[in-house]
Amino acid sequence: MPRTSRSSTHSRGKRRSRGFSRAWFVTCGVLLVLIAAGIVLILNQPDRSATQPTASSALTDTSAPAHSGAQAGSGESTADSSSSHPSTAADQVAAIAALAQQGKVAGSDFVVGLTRDAEVVAQWQQPERTSQSGGSTYAEYPAQDATIGYKKGIVVDLRSSREDLHTIHYRDIVDKLGEADSVKSYQDQDVNQSILGYNLPGGYTLRWVLSGPLPAGLTAASSSSSASSAEKSNRDNPALDHISLIGPAKVESGQAGTSDSGGSASGNSPSGGSASGQNFSGSTGSGQQASPQKPASPSTPADEANPSDSAASAILADLTLDQKIGQMVIAGLEGRSLREADRALIRDYGIGGVIFYANNVQSAAQTKQFTREVSAANPRSDVPLFISVDQEGGRVARLKGVDKIPTAAAIGKKNDANYARSIGEKLGQQLRSQGFNLDYAPVLDVNSNPDNPVIGDRSYGTTANQVVSTALPVMEGLESQQVIPVVKHFPGHGDTSVDSHIALPVVNKSLEQLEKLELIPFKKAIAEGADVVMIAHILLPKLDQQVPSSMSKAVITDLLRGKLGFKGVVMTDDMTMGAIANNYGLGEAAVRSVQAGSDIILVAHGADDAIETIQAIKNAVKSGKISEQRINESVTRILALKQKYLSQPSP
Repeated sequence: MPRTSRSSTHSRGKRRSRGFSRAWFVTCGVLLVLIAAGIVLILNQPDRSATQPTASSALTDTSAPAHSGAQAGSGESTADSSSSHPSTAADQVAAIAALAQQGKVAGSDFVVGLTRDAEVVAQWQQPERTSQSGGSTYAEYPAQDATIGYKKGIVVDLRSSREDLHTIHYRDIVDKLGEADSVKSYQDQDVNQSILGYNLPGGYTLRWVLSGPLPAGLTAASSSSSASSAEKSNRDNPALDHISLIGPAKVESGQAGTSDSGGSASGNSPSGGSASGQNFSGSTGSGQQASPQKPASPSTPADEANPSDSAASAILADLTLDQKIGQMVIAGLEGRSLREADRALIRDYGIGGVIFYANNVQSAAQTKQFTREVSAANPRSDVPLFISVDQEGGRVARLKGVDKIPTAAAIGKKNDANYARSIGEKLGQQLRSQGFNLDYAPVLDVNSNPDNPVIGDRSYGTTANQVVSTALPVMEGLESQQVIPVVKHFPGHGDTSVDSHIALPVVNKSLEQLEKLELIPFKKAIAEGADVVMIAHILLPKLDQQVPSSMSKAVITDLLRGKLGFKGVVMTDDMTMGAIANNYGLGEAAVRSVQAGSDIILVAHGADDAIETIQAIKNAVKSGKISEQRINESVTRILALKQKYLSQPSP
């Protein structure tokens, strides 16, 4: 073969060899890249799957402000796309809490306190079932995994039991939100639940209802993300069953049942089509806006047939005589934290509640911790404590760290019902924020005597109409925040010239004279559903020559309950005030007050005085001076009031 041919052939072979080598290296490189990519994918698989959209991602679909018009489930969100889908239980908890601050829960466009029953029906049609509990109407929508509570046609409770909520557990909630403001339990033949309550801005309360009891001794502080797998069981770390967002009505009840577009409130409303939300089968049928129906005769919440009464009767049957009598006493506390003597009053004597004074209050944080201690000392979660204070505004204001509230006189001078209601709402929010549920306000006394040393600017006016037009909206504002208002001082402390804290005032007025002035605000308050009336320590010789009104059957039973038709809770002013202490023994005064018709004896100072009161009433029952039936009547009213305001409705 010629040389040139061999050389050419050899050269071509070398080129083929170099080409093969390059292809081999490229192939190996590609394989190595693929192998590395596969390893990365395998290692990152859990993280990647965790970011996949879940049912809980709908929680952020309604995260836009309530006025923005964002629709639940629309797929739109104002949040950044990188964080719009909660991927962990902690993210779910945070998203639920954020949305709740707007008065909303995921899965609907409804806003607690603003949405009307007719608007719900327009979107979701008629509910599958309705029921009554705690003075509210509850409409059940199983298809939406929701239940909606109404008062007077306004949404005040949104409950959701969506499937994705069940992945949340107790520790997820407390690790994200911290210690709950309240911890309650609910148990019947079907369920045994724990309820964590968190107070939110705007008067809202977000309740997390867990599907089992909390472990004994377990608190938010003891929860840990490093808990063992055994501790993750539902027994020790119960799963979430549903959430409940509760809040006050923020629109006039007279507008209930009409939509924002001006639609009529027809009989399609789940709360009955009436503005009051109490007529469950009627309809206005006129195409006009419904208006609240006033009762033909004085009516109080005790008149309503609702489960609060039956629940109260069931609890009553489980109480001993000692426990019943304990419920009839509200006692004062000493110091700025719970002393053992006061703890014993709660634990061993079963008192119905406590009252705070200025010397119990140092700061907002200290007061909140103190009220928590008081609540935690109560051994019976089904019988909550009244945690009370005088927070009228003006010179009678115990709380620290809150905005100053004007005097009643200044509020009355404005003669603006909406402004007055806003004051009541603000008072309620202040009280709730520090753990109180009962306020000794508003004052319904007419300031008719310029020489009065105790009322003065605590009164809303010098005429009955001025008091009615401003004090009653304050009462309604407190009620809207689930704070119990106590109207005072029946039958009227405005025309006195003696301070009952020091001595016994005497008012020489006949019943006819009282009806023309002092009784007018109380009559109106009772007609508007006042729950509690405080009796003054004043002597009215033309009604009862023997004893002050706080011990007078003529005043309490014959006038207040009989003539005015009041069926709520009657309580005395503080029985350690000079008007009583300087003239009667404490035990004697307490017994005579119960005989006259009082339900609660207020003993504002001294654990020993509270015990003396309890023992005196007990001895009176044993001796036959007071029947146990009479005790049962009072305690039933007390328990019904607690069921209405303080107890979680059947979850």
